[in-house]
Amino acid sequence: MRQYETMILLSPDLEEEGVEERIKSFEKQISDAGGEILNVDRWGKKRLAYPIKDQRHGNYFVVTYKSELKIIQEIERQLRLDEDAWRFMTVRMDPELLRKLEKNAKRSTVRQEGNSDDREKRDDRDS
Repeated sequence: MRQYETMILLSPDLEEEGVEERIKSFEKQISDAGGEILNVDRWGKKRLAYPIKDQRHGNYFVVTYKSELKIIQEIERQLRLDEDAWRFMTVRMDPELLRKLEKNAKRSTVRQEGNSDDREKRDDRDS
C-alpha cells in the first residue's frame, strides 16, 4: 500500500454535522476497503482565492492515509457525484520525501530537547 493525501473543499452552506458526516464517510470508505487512516486535518471554513458558485468561502479538510489505487479511484468517483464537494485533489506521497521528513522531525525533536537542557543548565547557573 502507498501513502496518499487528499484535500477536499466542501460547500460553506454545509452545517458542521454535514462536514463531519462527509469526513466519516470518507474514512469509512478507506477503512472498509482495507486502507489505513493516518491523519485527518480539519481546516474549517477558509476564504477562497476566487469565487466558486458565487461563494467566497469553503470548508476544507485533508486526509492522509495508506491504500491501494482502486480505493482512490472509487472515492474520487463518489466525490464527483457529491454536489457539496466542490474540489478535491489526491497526491501520492513520495517515499523518499517521507523518510526525509521523518528524519528531520527526529532531528528537530532532539535539538529541542537539547535546547531545553541547555536552558535548564543556564537557569541553574543564573540562580
